[in-house]
Amino acid sequence: MGTRQGYGQFCPIARASEVLTTRWTPLIVRELYFGSSRYADLRRGLPRISSALLSQRLKELEQGGIVTCIPAETGKGNVYGLTEAGRALFPVLESMGRWAQAHSRDDMTKDENLDPDLLMWNIRRRATHEGIPTDRQFTVCFHFLGVPARTSRFWLLFRDGEVEICLRDPGYDTDLTVTAGIRTMTRIWLGHLPLEAALRGRDIVLEGDRPHVAAFSRWFSLSALAVRDG
Repeated sequence: MGTRQGYGQFCPIARASEVLTTRWTPLIVRELYFGSSRYADLRRGLPRISSALLSQRLKELEQGGIVTCIPAETGKGNVYGLTEAGRALFPVLESMGRWAQAHSRDDMTKDENLDPDLLMWNIRRRATHEGIPTDRQFTVCFHFLGVPARTSRFWLLFRDGEVEICLRDPGYDTDLTVTAGIRTMTRIWLGHLPLEAALRGRDIVLEGDRPHVAAFSRWFSLSALAVRDG
């Protein structure tokens, strides 16, 4: 890929490592696999990568036959996607995630890895419309404890079959408020803490009309790589 020096071995693992072990590359493939196709979306899912490095990695992946890049039909910028070879990488990444869940679980929720912006981006991406009213907009406020005020509240807007995320109060009536510590919510998302147990222990508190509270577990989906053993 690009001009990076390879391992100089014919071993298939060496060749795969030349593609996958560059910093940020597996996460770029992850974001593309889960539906991010515009540059801004990739930045949102990878908030700690610099713009210059993201551009470089995308170019390397395109040259390596992993990523496609075509001009957007409307507006400016490009639309990114995975080639057949790129999509075939996801089972490899999934295995890496399963390994981390089995052997490095506690490290994932250390303070330095907790990120409310990234968590909400992923919650939005996995949310369904099951149990959500279809005849009007439905607004959910997530309130995270233990983080700076500027990143403690997020709003999800369910409307017209889409789910939007707002970083500031959109000014609509809130149908459901979800309150939890950032570590607690991350553990739930990863499958480390069962939602039912968190609700019973009031580690997560849902406030709203009873039907809206009851529907939370229907539209809220765990990470695609969540453990299911509690």
